[in-house]
Amino acid sequence: MGAWHRRPGAAVTGPSSPDVSRANPPEPYAIHDGLAVYRIGGGPPVLLMPGPHRFQQPGDGSAMPLIEGLTGLGRQVISFDPPGSGRSNRPMRLSMSEMHDCADEALGVCGISRPVDAVGHSMGGLVVLAYAIERSDRVRRLVLIGTGTGGRAYMTAPGALWNRSHPQFWRLAALGILQMVWRRRAPEKILNDFIHRQSFVDQGWAASTSLAPGDWLRPRRGRTDWHRIASKLDYGPRLGSIQIPTLILCGRHDPQYPLACSEELATGIRGSRVAWFERSGHFPFIEESGAFWPIVGDFLSAA
Repeated sequence: MGAWHRRPGAAVTGPSSPDVSRANPPEPYAIHDGLAVYRIGGGPPVLLMPGPHRFQQPGDGSAMPLIEGLTGLGRQVISFDPPGSGRSNRPMRLSMSEMHDCADEALGVCGISRPVDAVGHSMGGLVVLAYAIERSDRVRRLVLIGTGTGGRAYMTAPGALWNRSHPQFWRLAALGILQMVWRRRAPEKILNDFIHRQSFVDQGWAASTSLAPGDWLRPRRGRTDWHRIASKLDYGPRLGSIQIPTLILCGRHDPQYPLACSEELATGIRGSRVAWFERSGHFPFIEESGAFWPIVGDFLSAA
């Protein structure tokens, strides 16, 4: 996806909306053994776990609004491009341990050895949840946005786009079959655009990706097959091992990780804080940014 913007004249559903349409993608802080590492802003560091499942870099997709929101809170954002995507030219292994190793490496490149606050959205949230479980000594506080415990959670949750209970399920299934039959960039773009549109309450945010004729012949981008990995994961039985302060945020109308996914997280992680956003889908930090960021700021600044 390109830079986020709202179509002229479209209504704003949240108390305020970020102006990220002119945001410039940041340059890597370092390329370490083929891994592009980012260090953006100043202040106490926070690890922003990137999405593991598609070709992206911090200037693309949902990463830039998250980076701008966190730096606006006076935090220094540490992130990276997963191998095989963005500016990283390292061959990918496509596994959860690969993502966790890269997170450790990115922090090390930035000279950070102590536990840090960690943030993740969607699939990035699933990865950072697993990071807090598998490498608990690395995480100080945890912020989970529109995510869940793994494939079981988002495949079975009522209202999930990938569940037969969703009115657009069969259209999604048809686009998924097209992508499997014709494994090229065009079907991938069409499918991702469809999911993107379904993920907003305010359709003014749902910009489409341009489709070039050559996209029907170009190969798919980097890490699309991550969904095959995620569908087999289930961290639900291990939520009780998380002993750090945790904030869970979810849009009331999220079709990717519906409310039930966040409710499972809140039930399983003792002492966690929860915030619902009544006029948001999968991106409450965009649709209701004016309500979203003060909650995150209060959590991250608490003693």
